This record gives sequence, structure tokens and C-alpha cells, in this order.
Amino acid sequence: MEKNYILTHDLGTASLKSVLFDLKLNSIYSATETYPLYFPEEGWAEQDAVDWWKAVIKTTQEVLGGSNIKPDELAGIVFDCQGNCTVPINKDGVPLMPAISWLDTRAAEIVDIYSKGFPKIAGYGMMKILMFLKISGGGPTHQGGDPISHINWIRIKKPEIYGKTYKFLSCKGYVIHKCTGNPVISRDLAHTSWLADTNPGMYVWSDKILRTYEIDKTKLPDIKKSTESAGNLTEEAAKELGLKEGTPVIIGAVDLTSAAIGSGALLDNEYHISIGTADWVAAHVSERLKDISHYVGTITSAMENYLCICKQETAGKCLDWIKDQMFQDIVNKNKGKPAEVYKALDAIVEKTEPGSKSLIFTPWMHGERSIINAPEVRGGFYNVSLEHDRSHMLKAVLEGVGFNLKWGLQFLKKWTGYPESINAVGGGAKSDAWCQILADIMGCSVNQMVDPELGSVKGAAIIAMVGLGVLSSFSDALPLIKVKKTYSPNLNNRQIYDKLFSQYIKIYKRNKDLFKSLNIQ
Repeated sequence: MEKNYILTHDLGTASLKSVLFDLKLNSIYSATETYPLYFPEEGWAEQDAVDWWKAVIKTTQEVLGGSNIKPDELAGIVFDCQGNCTVPINKDGVPLMPAISWLDTRAAEIVDIYSKGFPKIAGYGMMKILMFLKISGGGPTHQGGDPISHINWIRIKKPEIYGKTYKFLSCKGYVIHKCTGNPVISRDLAHTSWLADTNPGMYVWSDKILRTYEIDKTKLPDIKKSTESAGNLTEEAAKELGLKEGTPVIIGAVDLTSAAIGSGALLDNEYHISIGTADWVAAHVSERLKDISHYVGTITSAMENYLCICKQETAGKCLDWIKDQMFQDIVNKNKGKPAEVYKALDAIVEKTEPGSKSLIFTPWMHGERSIINAPEVRGGFYNVSLEHDRSHMLKAVLEGVGFNLKWGLQFLKKWTGYPESINAVGGGAKSDAWCQILADIMGCSVNQMVDPELGSVKGAAIIAMVGLGVLSSFSDALPLIKVKKTYSPNLNNRQIYDKLFSQYIKIYKRNKDLFKSLNIQ
């Protein structure tokens, strides 16, 4: 029987999306399953890794049943995932504690281990940050949201769990281990753990960093290319999933680098934007770059070059926040129909004047990563007047995310130049209104890709096809990735947004002492 399909799984922050693709990158069938994110203490954000696996089982069976394909027809399965989650497992593969999310800031209390020393560079001890820059090409955030900080927190605060840990795995790494029994991590996730040597030709765990922070290398998984095989489905996993034992499992990538592939911006210096729970603006480049003071630079890509990126913590999450706080009438009217909810919100945005009557929103709802590496910063509305209503606040949220992305782009363009066009993916890119806002704020064309919400899984499918030899190279995928609509900037709107943006970038500097006084204990 011919193997004409790839089964992809996108392990997001709030849900798993499983999509079956044919070898022409056509989406055949999809299924989604949500899972909880827990906040047991202030600054903590956790998930139950078992929920991820249960979701994989449920959606896999739903896709098989809905598509009517046979397990024998699968060429392989592949995963992409939310970045920088950490789950310790024992030798039996059982999680020893809840997975620490990338949103978690509990480890901020121990990041002084990176900042010790004088003089300081961007809040880090000079010798420490120079070590990270030389070896890993970047460094841990002050929020403590990276695997190096998660692992150090467990080592220091939970030594009994650290001692029992067989391997520290990523979100994707956990479900791959469930599938194959093999503990592995893709190069991109190893890179953003800040524990690996990511110099060209290296991609190994750094003995120097591990020795400095007393982390046992045997507790870390094997580093693999995104296109490599993680192994084959075990008999036990195949029975749970309803698939065939021995089906190839491809390593895959983090959602960042997977979406970069699925966006179609594959050539050097071609930009894409992704708007999901978080957002980022990025472009592939051929060399490792870094700007530690603004926490932008490169991570290893899924194509074995680098992805120059500015990642920001909350984007679509801000839209969901205002939806839940101020538009419950629309939510209740369209109960069980989320697409209709967002369609109604789009209609409100389109009727609201550009600039929202000079109302500015900062989308720093959970601290910020780039370009202000500050866990204490918070979002807010600025210049609120009695003339403003909820429609202005809604549009200001979308505009604020656009301003934040443009702010990040200001620090990437020194390496890549300013783009003439940007490809847009992620759930937020389904919004026609948001795409137009982005074009007006950025001052360049925005290409809304076909099925933009599938950007990550499309990228994962392409990675699998290259790994399985279906495609000889990533460039062979370019004809398969299509643009739905191009949004050109409205020059009149751009003038409004340029004025607001000039004030937006001053807000943090004017208020950083306030944020510290309110949010640092």
C-alpha cells in the first residue's frame, strides 16, 4: 500500500492540533484537543505532561476515523511544539512533577546565578554572559523561563526530584519518548535551552556551561536534526494510537522554526510574522547573530542554518483577554462557535477608526522577553479618555501587538534590512483586520498565507517530507506554500500609526521604575 500521508501534531500552549497532510501539502483532516494550563502559585505556570499524550491519542484516533485512511498509508508522523517547557521523567518515562511552562517565572528568583559578577552587561555578570555568547550564542532570560533556569530551579529547590530524574525533556520530547522510547531533542530546542554549543558544526551539550551550573549531562536527551528519525513507533504506542508498529517518527521542531518553514519565507532575509498565544517576527540567515541587550538574535533553524528572531510573550493571549473581559455578550451569543466570535470582533475592529482615538495598548501581560527582557513589566492602556469605548480598546489591543512587533523589527533590520513584504501565519493572521493593521503599522505588504493557522504543522509536514526523502530539499516545498491575500499599507493610516509608535516605544522607559516597584517583591 502506498504511503501518501504525513500525520502532524502541533503541541501548543492551550491545545494540540493534529493535521493529516497528503504529500502535496493539502490538509486532509484535522482534530483539536484542549488541555489545561495551571497557575498554582504566583509566577508559576504548569501543565500535566500526561495531558499532552492523552491529546495525541484522542486526536490521532479522530483523524484516522474522520479521514478513513489506513495506518499503512502513513509515511510518518512528526511533532512541533511550544518552546521551552521542561518535564523531568524517571527511567520508566513517568513525569516526576508537572511540566514547567515557558510562561513560568518561578526561576526568576535564582537568575542571580547568571548575573553575579562585575561589571554588568544587560544585567548579567560580564564573564557569565560572555561565556553564554561564545558558546550558545545567547543567554537565559531574566524571567527564568528557559530550560537552563527550570533545571537549575529543580536542582536547587527540589533536589529529590533532580536526583530521581532520568532525562529532562521538552514538550515534544516527552511525546516522542512515549512514541519511541528514545529521549531526544531537536537542535532548535537544545539551542534555546542555553545549555548547548551552537557554533557551526557543533550542536552538542556544552561541558563548560554544564560544569558551571552543576548540571549532569547524562540527564539530558540526545540532540538531533529536525529532519532526523527519532525512531519508530513501539508496539505499545502503536496500540494506544491505533497506528502501525514501526511507523517512522521524525524529530520535528519547535513551533518557531516549524512556522518559519510553513510560512514560505525560506530564503535568507525573507521575513515572516506569527501571531498565536505569543508572537514573533523572524527571518532565516546564514550566520549566528546576537544582541543580548535587547534579547534578539538567532536560534538554530530547522534547515540547519539560523533563524534571526524577536519573540514576544503575549499577542493572541491579549486578544483573548479582552474578549473574555469586555465581549462576553458576543461570546455567549456564539457559544461553541469560536470562529463566529472572532469574526464578530473583526467586524468591530474594521468599523473603528485607525489609532483608536490615540489610545495605546502595551501587550506586556506576562512580562516581556524581547526587546525588553523584563519579567516585571506589565501591559496597559495609555491615554484613556471618556471618549473611548470597548471598540477602541479592542482595536488598540491589535494595534499594540503590531507596535510591539515593529519595535522588535527595528532591532533585526540592522542585520537583514527592512522587508518589502512579510508573510503572516498563526491564528491571528486569519484576521483580515489584523493583517491590514500590521501592514499599516509596518509600512510594508503583509501576505496572509493560505490556512495561516496551520503554519506550524505545514512546516512540520515539510520537515518530515525532507527527512523521509519525499522532498530532496526544503526549496522543493516552495511551490506547495501559497499566499491567500496581500495587504498593502494605507499611507493615511501609516501617518497615524507612525505618530503613535513614536510614543509607544517611550512607554517602557518612562514606566520601568513603576513596574519594578509594583511587581518585584
